[in-house]
Amino acid sequence: MTFSEALNVSATGFIVVLIILALLACIIVVLSKAIRLFDKDNKKANEKEKKNSANNSESVKANPATAQTTQIPAGLELYKTSEKTAATIMAIVSHESGIPLERLAFSSIKLVDDLELYKTDDKTAATIMAIVSHQSGIPLDRLAFKSIKLIEK
Repeated sequence: MTFSEALNVSATGFIVVLIILALLACIIVVLSKAIRLFDKDNKKANEKEKKNSANNSESVKANPATAQTTQIPAGLELYKTSEKTAATIMAIVSHESGIPLERLAFSSIKLVDDLELYKTDDKTAATIMAIVSHQSGIPLDRLAFKSIKLIEK
């Protein structure tokens, strides 16, 4: 192979590589625009969902009996607690965390026998435990509460 033939082959290879890179760049631009279009649609749907959840949380504030109408999801294990109590706990967690109830997944709710309550009721204790779990980022099943006391000044 002569020098001119080698130069011709390398120039052809260089041009082919540049053309393929240009085609890949065009494909990437087209795909990114398509993804942004779908992403905008998803953002609009999420905004509508947030507005609906805001309306739902306002109705929970206005009507505390809403917790009683909350459906217990299939697969949720209840230990020593009633469905009414579980529904109340789920509604409180949803309200306090600001996450819509349909986006939360509860695997189990259990009554802890050795929890000592002083001058407080079960509902207040459940609220405190849910808030502590949410604020600390530690799942409730990994927290252990020995006692909850109301200290009056």
